[in-house]
Amino acid sequence: MDKIAALMLEPVGCLAEFRPDPFDQAARELFGSTAEASASGSHAFWRLVGLIGQRPEAAVSSQLEAVEIAAVEEADLYEDVHPSLEKLRASGVQIYLVSSLSRQALARVIARFGLTELLSGSIARDDAQGVAEKPLRHALEQAGLEANHCIYLADTAFSLDIAKQAGVNGLLMINDYDEGRALAACNPMGGVVSLTELSDALQLIEQRAGLRSAQRMPHRPYELFEPG
Repeated sequence: MDKIAALMLEPVGCLAEFRPDPFDQAARELFGSTAEASASGSHAFWRLVGLIGQRPEAAVSSQLEAVEIAAVEEADLYEDVHPSLEKLRASGVQIYLVSSLSRQALARVIARFGLTELLSGSIARDDAQGVAEKPLRHALEQAGLEANHCIYLADTAFSLDIAKQAGVNGLLMINDYDEGRALAACNPMGGVVSLTELSDALQLIEQRAGLRSAQRMPHRPYELFEPG
């Protein structure tokens, strides 16, 4: 990987803080989940995505879509999203929202937070006919991108795993210090604690990838932006 062509983002947990309650409610009411309440919106969302993957027919439920749209309306965009993505766009990196949310919920994310001008495109589960790694694979195919030249920002073990399944490089978004330390074992390309670090992180990934290629050095996991 000499040049990073695109950054792919799931809005939940990486662009905005979502409440766990709506996703936990959908898990209980639509899938019969008896799991304890989730610690964060991101964990609740990815647990729900796992349930949808087991019962894909539920993905077309109007009730599920309504829950997701309600969750978007209550979400809080991280304050560094716009300046960070604008900087990346100016550097030539394409930015895609690639989500296991429904198309209507993802469209609401884009409209509510004014992201249209920052994006090269968006893929929802409706487009990909599935969740988890399927939107990532669909995005690569639709945009004509090579997986090895793309970065997927992930904040849970589940989302790092789907990056691996799609062949995309996973970059860890550290929303919790202790969890971030534990997720180092998932072998991400590196980690950032703020979106403002993205531009520098991608540049450093490119530089180190070029150095490894020239010297035929193996990848060392979690070598970027580890909090001290």
